[in-house]
Amino acid sequence: MNPANPAMTLNSLPNEVFIQILSYFSTRVLLPLTSVNHRFHALVLRILHYRLLLSMPLKEYKLLLECFHPSSKLTEPHVFCKYLGTDGLNEHHDGTGLLYENIDAAHHLGRVTGLYSRFRPEVSSDEEDERGAIGSKFGFPPGRMLLLSEVVGFIRADINGGQEGKGEDDVIREVTLDGYEDFSQLCVVANLVQVKPGTSLLLSASTIEDGFVRLWREWLRGQSERMKKTAEIDWEENSDKAQMFSDDDILWVDMSKTVGLKMRVRPKTWDPSLPVLIHQDDRDDDSWVGYEVILEGE
Repeated sequence: MNPANPAMTLNSLPNEVFIQILSYFSTRVLLPLTSVNHRFHALVLRILHYRLLLSMPLKEYKLLLECFHPSSKLTEPHVFCKYLGTDGLNEHHDGTGLLYENIDAAHHLGRVTGLYSRFRPEVSSDEEDERGAIGSKFGFPPGRMLLLSEVVGFIRADINGGQEGKGEDDVIREVTLDGYEDFSQLCVVANLVQVKPGTSLLLSASTIEDGFVRLWREWLRGQSERMKKTAEIDWEENSDKAQMFSDDDILWVDMSKTVGLKMRVRPKTWDPSLPVLIHQDDRDDDSWVGYEVILEGE
């Protein structure tokens, strides 16, 4: 071999050529190629990074969330979710961001599996109008009307709608437990849908996850007490402590922790000024509990 004209090998090709070739492969095909050598590992990571960036800002696609108690499957409205971002993924170029910090190069790809996109459920304008119309129809302001609960079997009064700290855009699901029940559950269906611009008309839909989360009595009680404490801290100290959350705030829909719901919980309260069809002894019994679960993100 002539030292002046070394033989051409696969590694002699520039990165641009490799990227042009590998970009035609699907992600499932690319992943095994990361074990070829460090160069292929870096190139595949760059391609995956670029694909993630392309998939995030697609405005014609939205995340549609269905979250309902099994008894209200046909009545609970779905909600669209606003994309908030993907922590650890730099939106400008690869090589920077939490995906690459404080980690060996060989483990960069493994950190991709820990990236989560965050979405916030938002109440649609139609649902807000419906809330107001229902309240006006029965003569009660929104949140103070009598609601018939099929789950617990009696009429109860909801007074939380007029309390401070409840945002108008909060997406709330009610959870009630009788004395013999240790948990309730919410069915969760996450769909990636294509929406016709300027409308809510769905052109296509692809289900990402279809499962359920269980809300145990002890978990609901603990989260409710925690929310009360953080609210007191925020009121007294006006600090950022109330904005902090832990892994206990997230309930995972699947065992592989692909989709999860971040929730806040607060107790339902009774309004003595409104008639409630329940015996006084039963009302004082702590066996029955009612909570409002606020969906903060996914």
